[in-house]
Amino acid sequence: MMSVTTAAIGDPGSPAMLDTRDVVEMFKRFSRTVYDDARREFYRKVNLNPFKPHSQYVLQLVEWSFLDWFSFDCRITGVEIAGIGPEGPRVELEYDALRGISPFLAAAEYLHDHDGGVGDAALGDLREVDESNFASMFWIRDANAVQGRLMVEDLIHGEFYSVFDPMAAAQYDGAHGGLIVNRIAHARGIWRSCAIPLYEARRPDAPDAKADIAKEFRNAGYTPDVAGLLRFFYGRAKDTGLGWEDTVSLRNTSVLDRFLNRVCV
Repeated sequence: MMSVTTAAIGDPGSPAMLDTRDVVEMFKRFSRTVYDDARREFYRKVNLNPFKPHSQYVLQLVEWSFLDWFSFDCRITGVEIAGIGPEGPRVELEYDALRGISPFLAAAEYLHDHDGGVGDAALGDLREVDESNFASMFWIRDANAVQGRLMVEDLIHGEFYSVFDPMAAAQYDGAHGGLIVNRIAHARGIWRSCAIPLYEARRPDAPDAKADIAKEFRNAGYTPDVAGLLRFFYGRAKDTGLGWEDTVSLRNTSVLDRFLNRVCV
């Protein structure tokens, strides 16, 4: 049974949140076609090499990421949330990102309308999370364990954020550099991490490495979603499959330029 939770246990100021696993299970049960189509699309985009051995951690990370990608980044149309019953909701997966609503929002509104533990205030939180969340590559400008905050720069879009994430702030306390690839969302006046990091690296942390990689991504206009970020770090074909350190080592060559030109075609 799906239930509403808070983003931080024991913090009464935390916004309401839905477990994305529950969101996926809801659609898997009531709209298997939508679930199956989305899963095929996700793994097609990630493009893991089936002939390359992957650690259990990477495989689990990809699976966790599918839950978030389906819940937040997919769009569904023809949704008849009020009509969910034995035969399930009448929905279709939408490939136009400007149409439809996310499964996360559809589930939140269903729970609100059917006494599923989502009140008006919680629905407001969930709508704000749905509207604001995004995944990107974030450069750590400062980490403060006492405040539980990270000051980060979005390397892909060029914006700066103060993110409440006590666990990451403690892990990177005092760091002025390094990379976290994750999803954040704004709710109740605060940006918060709202997923498991896709990738983390404390080194390299030199400002010139950050500046060079950020410049290449922004100039190329490469703005990947979660599936694209996974493909960049772990996939094949259109992406390098290299780690952050390997990617940085290419910054003074034309290899990275050719790669970015290829993925943006």
